[in-house]
Amino acid sequence: MARLIPEATIDELRSNVNILDVISQYVQLHKSGKNWFGICPFHSEKTPSFSVNEQKQIFHCFSCHRGGNVFKFIMELEGLSFPESVQRVAELANYDLGISIDNSENQNETSENGKIRKLYKETTKLYHHILVNTVLGEPALEYLHKRGINDDLIEEFEIGFAPENNILEAFFKEQKLYDYQILRKSGLFIERQSTELVERFNGRVMFPIRDTSGQTIAYSGRLLEKRDDAPKYLNSPETAIFNKRKVLFNFDKAKGIIRREKEAILFEGFMDVIAAYRSGIKNGIASMGTSLTDEQIYALDRVTSHLVICYDGDNAGQNATKRALEIIEPTGKFSLEVIKIPEKLDPDEFTKKYGSEKFVELARNDRKSPLEFYLSYYEQDKNLNNENNQLEYIRDILQEIAKVRDPLEQDLYLNRLAQRFNVAKENLDSQLKQIREKIFAQRAEKQEEQSYQAQQIPRTVIQKNEVQHFSKAEKAERLLLYRMLHDKNVWLRINGIPDFNFIHENYQVIYNLSEAYFDIHDEYEVADFLDFINEDGLRQVVVTLEMGDYADEVSEQEINDCLSLIMSQTPLEDKIKKVQTEMLEAKRQNDTAKITKLTMDLISLLKEQQNAKSLTI
Repeated sequence: MARLIPEATIDELRSNVNILDVISQYVQLHKSGKNWFGICPFHSEKTPSFSVNEQKQIFHCFSCHRGGNVFKFIMELEGLSFPESVQRVAELANYDLGISIDNSENQNETSENGKIRKLYKETTKLYHHILVNTVLGEPALEYLHKRGINDDLIEEFEIGFAPENNILEAFFKEQKLYDYQILRKSGLFIERQSTELVERFNGRVMFPIRDTSGQTIAYSGRLLEKRDDAPKYLNSPETAIFNKRKVLFNFDKAKGIIRREKEAILFEGFMDVIAAYRSGIKNGIASMGTSLTDEQIYALDRVTSHLVICYDGDNAGQNATKRALEIIEPTGKFSLEVIKIPEKLDPDEFTKKYGSEKFVELARNDRKSPLEFYLSYYEQDKNLNNENNQLEYIRDILQEIAKVRDPLEQDLYLNRLAQRFNVAKENLDSQLKQIREKIFAQRAEKQEEQSYQAQQIPRTVIQKNEVQHFSKAEKAERLLLYRMLHDKNVWLRINGIPDFNFIHENYQVIYNLSEAYFDIHDEYEVADFLDFINEDGLRQVVVTLEMGDYADEVSEQEINDCLSLIMSQTPLEDKIKKVQTEMLEAKRQNDTAKITKLTMDLISLLKEQQNAKSLTI
């Protein structure tokens, strides 16, 4: 399809975005030598074979052979068209393309994911219209108003209502969006055994879940009336465009405010986020009902280094807070604070009971350090007048103090423990040292293991790469093509040889493409050249060339050797045709001796051809 984004804009984005920053949001990478290595996101594997070259801005997997530049990575991983991938890369890198693009119609025509996104866009409009403009939506509208969600918030979050009766199939047919296979994959329907499609959300208030660009990709629907046969909240299943591990509720609206305020507030659910938004706290996000994932942590790390956890005040919420701290603290990416809602309330309940101003005051001024949180948390269900409970509590707190790197903070909390329980600080200090020694030993063991794995990665990649054997002639072709692409003098020299051709067609095609590329580019950039190539197979050849271990310096002798070897090799088919032509001429001349010799040559060539074919099967 024709590109919807100007070529200059694509080039500028590619030049300003580091592929490592984008891929690191999906893959844990370890540096070894010039490259970064990790587990391939495109297929299941235990041994890392996925490589990123930051200097050349390309990736390559030696197992599944996928490779390319940053746009190709996103296209492959998220199933997007090229224009969609350009926009997605810009979002991931927080880069302003500087242009306004509405390509929803083209998305609908080009990719499966684009068609699903179109369904969600139109469904959100429909549900929102039903809520705010129809009799069907009046009960849901009344419910929301009672919950303190006014019309402005309804509009801001595009909240809607899915009525009891099925309406979507007819609506999509009317909008000319009906495609049975797309509908069944969208997550909007449940497919019965009879291939009948039944709407997933009926009789529910619909809260859109959006990606970082603000496009709806899923829903959370709440029943208006409690039913024994259905859950109160129903979330969309995972689809081609929705992975709950990667999505943070309200991140699209909050990310700019998070950057400005230099902190994000992590809530337990989306109703809490909306309640905080209503109070004026607009840097709130939620993790879709799951524990915070690596992908979500990467997303937050790109916009802030400070997280505030504000989960429900009941025991379940405090347990969730502890789990969140245990996930986030070891990353070392954030400074952390905790807000505990009093009276075991959640943020929405607290706001209703005490008002928005009190909630803002609580959120801004009543924060605790993680250690302060643990002092309170470990008191749950303990009678601290009981000596056994006291000992258990002290051991729990010492485990947390041991993780703190600041000796002053450690000393402060040791003093507090000693004073509270009337024990000698020296005894606490002795216990703490033993715990820290165990923690350090575990860390050292883990670091040693990671270091060993990092050292093994290049060997693994080399072993996998060795499976691909090349003849001497093909090795010469690959080396010469690599030199031609990277050295304009070599390219000009080969280009000046009238009868030069590569033996294998794929190298010849890349050579021909490079002629067109150099007509409009003065310098060779592999990430740019990959977008110049339309065929995936040829892209993979270029990527594997770039991942090859070639010396930095080029010599005239090296080029001469490559040329000599390539030009002395004539493809078998040409040799066979030549012998057959000579045999016809020998027969016309009735040259028996020559016929016999040529026959033996032909048999030898045909055997060689047969062997070559059998090796490729």
